[in-house]
Amino acid sequence: MKESVIKEKNVKIPLYVTVYETLTQWLKEGKYKPGDKLPGENVLSEQLQVSRGTLRQAMLLLQEDGLIINHQGKGNIVLSNQDVSKNGLEKVGNPIVDFSIEPVDRVETTIGFQPATQKHQQVLKLRPSSVVAVIDITYYSGSTPAGFAMIYMPHEILDQSNVNLEDTNTVYQFYTKLLASNGIYGDSKLRMGQARERLANILEIEEGSPILILEEVLYSEYDTPVLSQKLFFGPEQHELSIRRKNDRMKSE
Repeated sequence: MKESVIKEKNVKIPLYVTVYETLTQWLKEGKYKPGDKLPGENVLSEQLQVSRGTLRQAMLLLQEDGLIINHQGKGNIVLSNQDVSKNGLEKVGNPIVDFSIEPVDRVETTIGFQPATQKHQQVLKLRPSSVVAVIDITYYSGSTPAGFAMIYMPHEILDQSNVNLEDTNTVYQFYTKLLASNGIYGDSKLRMGQARERLANILEIEEGSPILILEEVLYSEYDTPVLSQKLFFGPEQHELSIRRKNDRMKSE
């Protein structure tokens, strides 16, 4: 293909835009999946029959869209949130998984139980005699810890849902299904903190390293608290997406 521009209704479309649209379509079709490394510039430019300069301009647009990220020494990696119109931080989900640059492919889940503390009673609207399930989840991308979650859930929710508490995989599946439930909403706070000793050991980072912390309480559609949680994840391992929009002005 000879480098040129495509003419359409007297509007000149730069060739790198056409290349960008082709690559975007490949990602949507699943030719390259989240976590995949794209072929090198020489291979892609030959496949698309364009110069490396044109290809690089198209790749920059893909990076700006959050579809790929360039890792020095690794090349261009397809992001796990390649469909940026699908999920954003404003939607209830699991940001440790949804926004991890490298796909999360393994979790380790533990579960324990304790009497509801005064804070749990207040936040989760529990009786003093209530029992709280304490669920810890460590997320991994390959062998690298990608994040850690501390979840507090009323035991009666697990009991009423007949969750097999002896099977940690079942507990994790119930948790992820709960996050995707219709009508669920959250009161959330995102802040930057520092990893203390226990968290640093779990995430295999230096103590005092910067860490993103998401604290939230999730409610059912009937305004009943279903869990409170703290999520911890590294800013270098995640790229958060937030779609901001102003409402249209209503006519009088």
